[in-house]
Amino acid sequence: MSVSPTIGVIVPVRDGVDHLGACLEGVLAQIPRPTDIVVIDGGSTDGSAELAASFPGVRVVAQVSSGLGGARNEALQAVRGDLVAFCDSDDRWPTGSLARRIDHLNDTPGCDAVVGHVTTTAMADEPVPKARAARLGVSVPGYTPGALLARREVFDGVGGFDEQLRIGADTDWFVRLAMSEFRLDVVDTVVLIKGVRTTSLSTEVDLYRRELLAVARAYVGRRRSST
Repeated sequence: MSVSPTIGVIVPVRDGVDHLGACLEGVLAQIPRPTDIVVIDGGSTDGSAELAASFPGVRVVAQVSSGLGGARNEALQAVRGDLVAFCDSDDRWPTGSLARRIDHLNDTPGCDAVVGHVTTTAMADEPVPKARAARLGVSVPGYTPGALLARREVFDGVGGFDEQLRIGADTDWFVRLAMSEFRLDVVDTVVLIKGVRTTSLSTEVDLYRRELLAVARAYVGRRRSST
């Protein structure tokens, strides 16, 4: 008799009380339901931690480090699960998001991690940056932690997120995953709805470009050292 894998979910938040409730409701509504949900709180002063703690089955961990990469790394140490997923506090998982990814992992021999597609939506009462308005509602492959479901050993092998990168840590992690022995598949189902805000880190275009250049240079360095 096979044993169903345990599923740990990481939800980073910092002053996200306006959207955190909807995020957690979406996570808790998944079937199968995650076995462990860790909200990693980066020093919120708006009641985010208290709101998260009011949800049954949700554990709140106070972040010691700084930045999103540090939050993800600390939560990876705290969360329990054979499989690990992420959902940022201003994003949502639609119905069936988790099941679709679990089914693919279970039904696909050799697959270690899977991402689905991502679409974006405007946040209530917040203007959308012009550069992103045309992409609202467009479905694209989601090379972002919120669309990812991975076996625990993937993180053991690839490592955590680069805490020196403020925006590019997620891209850097997926680059290292692509260079590893682990297999990543993409399913064509929307598994993540990302909220677009004017204060999102991804709107800091100049910093993002600089960090992507640093990620590219690190990739070239790894390629050279492996040949």
